[in-house]
Amino acid sequence: MSKFLFHPLTWSILLVQLSTHAVSAENESASNQIVAQLPSITITAEKQDERHSSSQAITQFNHDLLEVPFTKSHVSAQDIQNHNVQRISDALSFVNGVVYQDSYGGGFWDNYSFRGFSTDPNMGTIYMRNGLSSVSGIHTARDMVNIQAIDFLKGPMAAMYGQGAIGGIMNITTKQPEWQKKSNVSLSGSTLEEYRAALDTTGAINQDLAYRLGLAYEDNQSFRDHVDNQHYYIAPQLAWKISEQTQLNLDTEFSESKGVFDRGVPMVNGKLPVNNKTFLGEPSDGDIEIKDQMYQLRLNHEFNEDWNNTTAITYSHGERAGTSTEISSIASDGRTANRFRRSRQFETDTTNFQSILRGKFDTGVIRHELVTNVEAGHYTIDQAQRRNAEGTNSPIDIYNPIYGQNLLPLTRISKDMKETQTMMGVNLQDQIFLNEQWNILLGGRFNRLEQQIENHLTAKLAKQTFTPFTPRAGINYQPTEQLSFYSNWGKAFELNTGLNKDNELYEPEKTESWEVGGKYKFLPQSWFGLTYFDMEKQHLLTEGITDSYVDSGRVQSRGVELELQHQFTDKLRVNANYTYTDAEIVESEVEDKGARLKNIPKHTANLSADYQFDLAGHDAGLVGNINYYGKRSANYIDNGTSLPDFTVVNIGGYVQLRPDLRAQLNIDNLFDQDYYVASYTNYWVQVGEPLKATLSLNWKF
Repeated sequence: MSKFLFHPLTWSILLVQLSTHAVSAENESASNQIVAQLPSITITAEKQDERHSSSQAITQFNHDLLEVPFTKSHVSAQDIQNHNVQRISDALSFVNGVVYQDSYGGGFWDNYSFRGFSTDPNMGTIYMRNGLSSVSGIHTARDMVNIQAIDFLKGPMAAMYGQGAIGGIMNITTKQPEWQKKSNVSLSGSTLEEYRAALDTTGAINQDLAYRLGLAYEDNQSFRDHVDNQHYYIAPQLAWKISEQTQLNLDTEFSESKGVFDRGVPMVNGKLPVNNKTFLGEPSDGDIEIKDQMYQLRLNHEFNEDWNNTTAITYSHGERAGTSTEISSIASDGRTANRFRRSRQFETDTTNFQSILRGKFDTGVIRHELVTNVEAGHYTIDQAQRRNAEGTNSPIDIYNPIYGQNLLPLTRISKDMKETQTMMGVNLQDQIFLNEQWNILLGGRFNRLEQQIENHLTAKLAKQTFTPFTPRAGINYQPTEQLSFYSNWGKAFELNTGLNKDNELYEPEKTESWEVGGKYKFLPQSWFGLTYFDMEKQHLLTEGITDSYVDSGRVQSRGVELELQHQFTDKLRVNANYTYTDAEIVESEVEDKGARLKNIPKHTANLSADYQFDLAGHDAGLVGNINYYGKRSANYIDNGTSLPDFTVVNIGGYVQLRPDLRAQLNIDNLFDQDYYVASYTNYWVQVGEPLKATLSLNWKF
C-alpha cells in the first residue's frame, strides 16, 4: 500500500481526478466566489520574486535589501523564461561569486562553488528550498518547471542553516498550489536534437484544497559522439487551507536522469588537442542512472500579525548506478589514453525535521525580530564500487578511437561502506533595530553531530561525535534611504566523508568568513553593490581518480564582487557584474603554498539585458547575455595545467503571438566559440556546447 501511495503516477492520476471532479461539481460563477473568499497566507517567502528586496531566507523576515547586513543575487521567473534557463547551471551566468563546477559525467547534477569554496564534488551541491534548510543526498540536476525563482544568498549562513553554508547558499523558491485555475504547456527543440516537453498546472479542488502538478520530459542528443541522455521529472503538490491562519502543504518530487557517462576530453602537455566531439569512454558501458524522490509536509501557522511558525518534515531518497570507462593518464606517445573501468551503486536516505518560530517585539524604542530554529536529521549513504584489477588498463587512441577493445572485467571491490550521520541543531537569532539608521544581527547555532562509517572491506567501524557552535553577526548602517553599509562575520562546520589511509574518519571542515560592503539604490528599480569577502577553511577534502581523498589542509579565498542592476526605461533592464576571487592553498601536506583551487577563475564578468517592445501589435522582447570566465586550475591538485579563459555570447527573442501563445528563439554561443566549462582532472575536461538555437512554444490555458 505504501508503495502505491508514494508512486508518482498515482499522485498524478489522483490530482487530475480531483481537479476534474471539482470543475464538474461547481460552475464558473461559484468558482470565482470561492477564489474571492480565500485570503492568501504569506507566512514564508514562497512568493518572493523581487530583485531589490532581501530574500526572506537571509534573516527569515522580509526587508528592503538595504536594511540587512547581507546581499544576494536574484534570478527571477522572467529571467528563467526569457533566457531559456533549464538547469541551475544555466542560471549561474547571471550572478556573481558563484562558479560552475564539474557536473559529474556531463550534467547529471548541479555543482557550483560559492566565493571560491565548493562542496563534495561527488555528491552535488546542497541547496535550500523555500527558506528551509537543505537536505543532503543524491539528487538529479534540478528541473526548472517547478521553480519560481532562485536566490544566491551571500555571506555566512551556517548559524541559520547548518553545515557548510559559509560563503553563501542557494535558495530555491518553488511554485505553489493556487486556487485560481491555470495551466501552461511548453514545447522546445534545438539544433543539437534536444527535445523537451513540460506541463505546469494548478487550481482549486474545493474552497480548502488546491493542487499543483509539474511534469517534464527531455530526450537529448549531443554534439558529442555516442552521448545522449533522458530526463524525467514529476512534482505533485497539495495545499490544505485548514483555517485563515493555518495551511498545510504536501510537496513531492520524483526525478530520473539516465544517459552516457561522459568525462569530456583530456589535456595533453597542457593543451586541448582532441576534437571536441570525440568520446573517449565506452558506448557499450550503457547508461548511468540517477534517481531521487522527495516528500515534504510543511505546516505554516500565523499566531498573530507579529508571530508565526513553519514546521516541516522531509524525506528524500537517491540512487546512482552504472558503469563507465575513464582516462587515468596519457602515455608518453601523446596519443594513447590509459583508461580504467568502474561500476557504482550508491544509495542515500535522508530524514529532516525543522521548526522555525519568528516573532517581532519591542523593548522601549528598540525593535527586535527574533528567530528560533530547531532541527534534527538522519542521513545514510551506502557506497559500493568495483574496478578492474590494479596494474591493468584499457588503452585507446584519443585521435582515432576504436571502441570495444581491451575491455577490462570488474574484478576488484574498491569501495564497500555505509556512512551514517545524525544531526541536531538549535539556533537563536535576533536582528535588533536600534533606530532608523542602525541595526545589528546576532545569531548562533549549537550543533550535535554524530558520524560513523562501517567499512565492509575491513570489517571495521569508525565513529566520532562533535558539538560545534557556529555563530554569525552582522551590522548595517543606512545613512539615507538610498545608501547602506554593512559587515558580517560567521563560522561554519561540516563533516567530511570517507576514511583516510589508516581507516579513520577525517577531521571535519572548519570555516570562518568575513565581509564588508555597501549598497546604493539610486533609482527605485536600480542599485549598485560592492563587497569585499575573506574566508578561510581547514580540512578541505578532494577525492582523486583512485577514490582516495586528499586533505588540502588550510585554504583561503579573498575577493571583490561588484553588481549593477539598472532599469534604464520601462522597457530596458540591464544587469552587469564582476568578481575577483583569489582562492589558494595556505598550508598543505600535498600542495605548495599558493597553489590554486580547482575551477576557480580569478576574474569572471557578466552583462545581460532585456528589452521589451511592441511588434505589430504584439508584446515582444530581445535578450542578450555575455559571459567571461578567466583562466583556472584544471586539476584537483594544482599541477600547473589551466583551462583557457573564454567569452560566450547568447541572444534571444520572444513574441506573444496570442494572449495564450508565446514563441521564443534562443541562440547560445552565437559566435560558435570552442570553450571548456570545467574539469575534475586535466584528463576530464568538460566541453562547452557549440552554436545552438532553441525554439520554444508556450501555451497557457
